[in-house]
Amino acid sequence: MHCSENSVSQQIIQATRIILPCTLVLLTMDLWPFFTEPLSRGQTIGRDAYSFWSAGMLAFEGRTSEIYNNEAFSLAIKQLLGPEAGHHSFPYPPPALLGAFAFGWLPYKVTLFILSIAGFFAFLFTINFPDFKKNIVWLTILMPLTWCNIVLGQNGLLTAALFIGGLRLANHRPIIAGILIGCLAYKPTMAILIPMALLFERRWIVIFSATVTLLSLCIITTLMWGTEIWTIYLQHAIPFQRMFLEHGTGIGQTMKLTPFMSAHLLGYDTTSSYLLQLLFTIVTIGTVIIYFLKKKRSGSFNALDITILAIATILIVPYNHFYDLAIITGSLLLLAAENTFTPKNMLLKSRIFVLLYILPILGVLLNALLLPISPVILLIGLLMLYFTGSRAHAWGPNTDVSTKQENSPLRRGGA
Repeated sequence: MHCSENSVSQQIIQATRIILPCTLVLLTMDLWPFFTEPLSRGQTIGRDAYSFWSAGMLAFEGRTSEIYNNEAFSLAIKQLLGPEAGHHSFPYPPPALLGAFAFGWLPYKVTLFILSIAGFFAFLFTINFPDFKKNIVWLTILMPLTWCNIVLGQNGLLTAALFIGGLRLANHRPIIAGILIGCLAYKPTMAILIPMALLFERRWIVIFSATVTLLSLCIITTLMWGTEIWTIYLQHAIPFQRMFLEHGTGIGQTMKLTPFMSAHLLGYDTTSSYLLQLLFTIVTIGTVIIYFLKKKRSGSFNALDITILAIATILIVPYNHFYDLAIITGSLLLLAAENTFTPKNMLLKSRIFVLLYILPILGVLLNALLLPISPVILLIGLLMLYFTGSRAHAWGPNTDVSTKQENSPLRRGGA
């Protein structure tokens, strides 16, 4: 794919040349204790994938009462890894157990390999289908968050594949799109804005398919483990997640690039942190609503629509981590593939795409330095995309703003 000197893809290529080596160095530093220090929570290959597999193993053995009991779950992990293993938890809702249960009978290393390969190829296919442009394929492979999710055993690539894939298929394959969106039941906060977008676009078949998928997963979960699994989840897992968000310490907190955590890291109390989160949420949701109200129905979600929804989702959820921003960086790769912005476009000249692309890694470093400005950057990016998109929608869908402005009657001196 040909890239002009100032195109989205060229800017991302330049950013990748800088941020990828830095990311690989940080990941190497993170992995080094595997070989030099006693076992700790961060020294299980795959990290959080181990908790996922352990929950599946417990479910497979009929020990579901231990999964959402944090003390019992941590004890089960210590029995597997040794007394040096730190605290572990399984924060996902009961439908996620269906996926974990499917791997519970397999060895952990086999599970980790399957999950890593599946997440990677699902993400690669979602971003590049059907054109598979060479530059975009390579950018997908070399995207820093691709490596972070694989090395750390996270599910950000799978989440991004379901999120982006569901929206991309909403027009041409609505039933499949609904199934993908419904499967986000394992991480429902990442789908929180999708129903609203589907309503604005009147994608009724997608909504029906997603609803049926969600209900099916919940019903199957209940049939397999009873209503007690939901009760235990509500009584133990959710309060623990809230407690960890509000009072947790350590590197896990710096990985959260949310308004709540920014205020928390700056020393504000819990109430003030929630108020800041609420303020960002109100502005974000208002922006998304106005954007889709102004948007002419095009029958599909373009890359700009998906990017706006991705940024907005990260902004309004107080509990997410940097690897979840794969929904944003993946959406930026879609924008790079579409290449509808001219070099004179404000978004390209401002380099906001570069900033958003490197933000997952940069944001963690800024949080560690007590400069938690990631939510501000995300909000600025959202507003810039909103204004650009709103002006583009005035001319019709999938149209570059700069080109239309240059050819408008006002530019030509017409009435």
